Amino acid sequence: MTDSLSSLSIDPRSDLGIAAQIRARIAFLVADGELAPEERLPSVRDLAVQLSVNVNTIRAAYAELERDGLVRTRHGVGTFVLAAPPARLPAGVRPLGVNTVAVLIGGLNPFYFPLLQGVEDVAAEQGTLVLIVDARDSPVLAEAMIRRLIARGVDGIIAVSVGGLDEQPERGQRADAGLPPIVHVDQPDRGGHVLLFDGHAAGYIATRHLCEHGHERIGIVTAPRSWPNVKEVYEGYARALEDADRHLDPDLIAEVDAFTIEAGRLGLAQLLEQRHPPSAVFAAGEVLALGAIKEAQARQLKVPAELALCGYTDSPTATLVQPPLTMVSVPAREIGIRAMQTLTKLIQGKRPRPRRTTLPVELIPRDSCGHH
Repeated sequence: MTDSLSSLSIDPRSDLGIAAQIRARIAFLVADGELAPEERLPSVRDLAVQLSVNVNTIRAAYAELERDGLVRTRHGVGTFVLAAPPARLPAGVRPLGVNTVAVLIGGLNPFYFPLLQGVEDVAAEQGTLVLIVDARDSPVLAEAMIRRLIARGVDGIIAVSVGGLDEQPERGQRADAGLPPIVHVDQPDRGGHVLLFDGHAAGYIATRHLCEHGHERIGIVTAPRSWPNVKEVYEGYARALEDADRHLDPDLIAEVDAFTIEAGRLGLAQLLEQRHPPSAVFAAGEVLALGAIKEAQARQLKVPAELALCGYTDSPTATLVQPPLTMVSVPAREIGIRAMQTLTKLIQGKRPRPRRTTLPVELIPRDSCGHH
């Protein structure tokens, strides 16, 4: 008996029939990676004995799973799990009920709070349940989470600042036709329905602001530049240096592996330990900026007299540190509202034309850069 199926049981209170329950449970195990490709399922007779049901019920469940493209039966050998991309996971069983959407976010970051509030404001008006899923800045985990959400029958997904899920639905496509509708936020590499912040402008205006204060050596603390949304911000930083006739010094680029306060500290430490450290730093993320100012304070550097700091995205937290941080603000709540409105239209079967919408950003000068 496969360990993952040893605890399989039937819920007599469920609205689903017995065969449908078995199909759903096995589909979830495939989506969750607990049943691996080529793993053999119990024989029809063995599973019927385990669950005390008729063998024809098990045959019906296995037949549905085979139609779903999740398993294949080899006569005389057994039934085996197939590799299942998200579009082949069954969406006909909907244990979460209707009117449920998921918001997949890159990580637990203050940046997402107003965005989520915008999503919730629209969802509350229409009685939609919103599930929030943290991908921990991992495209691999994001892909796994999307598979699980699809298998559990969510009506739609808003994917924010995450990788994963290369396959795209057609316009207005519903879950029962393959993938549920998906709206991408802060993912410039995506097609379909995409809402973006102007990351290039953010990097540009923050760096230009530091240039205008007379700084010659301006460093950057950034998450991996291979991430498409991060790449745009970095390119704005590089373009501003070029336009101001500043040298783009590789030694002034500190690339860290995540958006965390500790990563911000490590990034600034790397810059300050250069032979010719920067006099100003742009942190391409709010938590990176918070980590940077924490590191500056630990080194007893006076901000902004000895080191000017500027960050990307803004929340009340940036005003609580001393000195308050100059930040580039993004319309996070507005983009959450627009994302949920677009997703609602798709779920309702409407067919808005796929488009990329870029929302403007704004510099909020505060004391961390000196005089405004």
